[in-house]
Amino acid sequence: MNEASSLRLALRGATAPHHQEVDALFSVFALETHQGYRAFLRAHAQAVWPLELALEAAGVARLLPDWPQRRRRFALAQDLRRLGLVVPAPLDYRCADAAACWGTLYTLEGSRLGGALLARRVAGMPELTAASAYLTHGAGQPLWPTFLGQLEGTAGRMPLAALCEAACRAFECFARAGRLAAQEMVDNADARLARSIP
Repeated sequence: MNEASSLRLALRGATAPHHQEVDALFSVFALETHQGYRAFLRAHAQAVWPLELALEAAGVARLLPDWPQRRRRFALAQDLRRLGLVVPAPLDYRCADAAACWGTLYTLEGSRLGGALLARRVAGMPELTAASAYLTHGAGQPLWPTFLGQLEGTAGRMPLAALCEAACRAFECFARAGRLAAQEMVDNADARLARSIP
């Protein structure tokens, strides 16, 4: 096993429990419905926004020259506007150094991979398809393999523990956003039920 694949496997192993938690949290959103899709996008905005802003504050463009083509928060903002929503308050997140940036990028770039599959779930509803710039961002471009090439060429010289810790923190940011959005959906449903009771 070469050093590059070893780094990738280490990151995948370290983040696996967090990845499973995030997948489980976001699986509750019914993307084929207005309510579910809106909640899904708001949750992603709460996580993607602080991750991208933290990366930019830490100078990510010096680490990843094609960063402007990779950031997705503007696509998210466009989708939210089309659905009559505003960008929610972002969660708190910081990147202290280059290792934290690369670990965060691993999670953030990986989160793009399921976009095409999720986009197909909203394809049957034109009003939702019109708000799918986030899910389809970068479609047809080799963004994941080119990211891995840059990650393995640079981050392999950095402390593995720091890379894994940052990747896990980024997953936890998504998890916190998912939990908040799920709770908001429950609260809204309870409020609607209360209003319907004479």
